[in-house]
Amino acid sequence: MKAVELISPDKQQCVKCSACIDICPMRVIEMDEEGYPRAVGKAFLTCINCGYCVDVCAPGALLHRVRKRSINAAAAQRAAQKRLNRTREYRQKQGESK
Repeated sequence: MKAVELISPDKQQCVKCSACIDICPMRVIEMDEEGYPRAVGKAFLTCINCGYCVDVCAPGALLHRVRKRSINAAAAQRAAQKRLNRTREYRQKQGESK
């Protein structure tokens, strides 16, 4: 039986920007060998279903098994982008590469 994936990218729309990877507070998303996002190991046990990864995806290419895009996708995307910028800035200050 094939395992159900927590997240899956629409490879026709995904621009491989890694925003979903960077914004994930639980760090359960990584890049696969082709550069697309995928859930790590048993991500479904760690994921808090916050939906940040879905909201930050500008092209709407990321599908999450539990969380859907917000009704007001534009506002959610702006808020997620601000959160992403703060996260990246914090991690850079901490000396992390991601």
